[in-house]
Amino acid sequence: MKLHQLVRPEKYKGGKRPSFAAAYARAARRYGFETGRNAGFAKRNNIVVKVKGKHDKDTEHEVPAESIQNGSLEYVVPVKIGTPGVTLNLDFDTGSSDLWVWSSELARSSAQKGHTIYNPSKSSTAKKASGTWNISYGDGSSASGNVYTDNVTVADIVIKGQAVELAEKLSASFLQDNGNDGLLGLAWPQINTVQPEPVATPVENMMKQNLINPPVFTVKLGRGDEAGFYSFGFIDTSVTPNPITYTPVDNSQGFWQVQSTSWMLNGETKERSGNTTILDTGTTLCLVADDVVDAIYGAIPGAVFDDQQGGYKFPSNATIPEISFAVGDTLYKLNPKDFAFGDAGDGFTFGGVQSRGDLDFDIFGDVFLKSVYVVFNQGEKTVGLAQRND
Repeated sequence: MKLHQLVRPEKYKGGKRPSFAAAYARAARRYGFETGRNAGFAKRNNIVVKVKGKHDKDTEHEVPAESIQNGSLEYVVPVKIGTPGVTLNLDFDTGSSDLWVWSSELARSSAQKGHTIYNPSKSSTAKKASGTWNISYGDGSSASGNVYTDNVTVADIVIKGQAVELAEKLSASFLQDNGNDGLLGLAWPQINTVQPEPVATPVENMMKQNLINPPVFTVKLGRGDEAGFYSFGFIDTSVTPNPITYTPVDNSQGFWQVQSTSWMLNGETKERSGNTTILDTGTTLCLVADDVVDAIYGAIPGAVFDDQQGGYKFPSNATIPEISFAVGDTLYKLNPKDFAFGDAGDGFTFGGVQSRGDLDFDIFGDVFLKSVYVVFNQGEKTVGLAQRND
């Protein structure tokens, strides 16, 4: 059984979450959307900005890089790299394809408090590889460095010769983020950033080295301090009694993108012809089209758009409607516990479902994914979802 338990960084213990603005701005940075009717954040001229309000889309200000980095993922996973090996806490992210880590090549790396550092000189299996990597984000932050290969242990699976991207330079916003020691991407290999040639991702290498059968990884995200897990090569049928239903994936853009052509509000099914969504554990919110956002908050008495904070909020004592979104031909109910994202002040709560701006596809982040158990089948290019009852 290849289960890999999730843990929450210290800053998110006790059920704390990223700030609403940081979570929303992080999504705008990743997907580069312009605001529609309802999105309070947008990416303009390669910078993430907060717009003035629902009816005024002029720029209010640039979102500080630190704020966006502090919207980092709510979960980390311990991963051992090297021989004898050091254990780093990494973000697992189905929306990116790089495995990069805090390393001894960082200036004053030994003085970086709150982080575990990978030092290839201390690993007997580390080898310098060709290539460099550079990730630049819309908030002005960046990470870059060179590449080694080494043994990487995920759960009880040892991946030999896995490319590990060593951070040589990190912008200030990364240096201020104590939530993780790097990131492990679980999207498709073509969006890996190593130049001149992309490198194989951990899951791709698990498949090439015949380390997992079936060729899948799965995720159950927990709530608060509840334990969740990833698994590799193993489907845990004890998570839910409900069936796992599979649907084809379009990986042409490197993401786990699937059809989502209907949704349900208080028992009424609404069609969304041709609509698709990306399943992304690296995004916190659930981002959908403006007409869907309007219908949802129109069904909550007292819900309003908050111009100052950039999204919809609702009275904390309001009854949340029944909301379901389709993946393939199956509707999955969003747990009301996850719809209520966080305190908006003055007796209001931010909604976890917000606008996708001008994107022509949805983003189903953690707010949706906590309601389901997901099987990502990279071998067959499908995803399977089962409704959770917890």
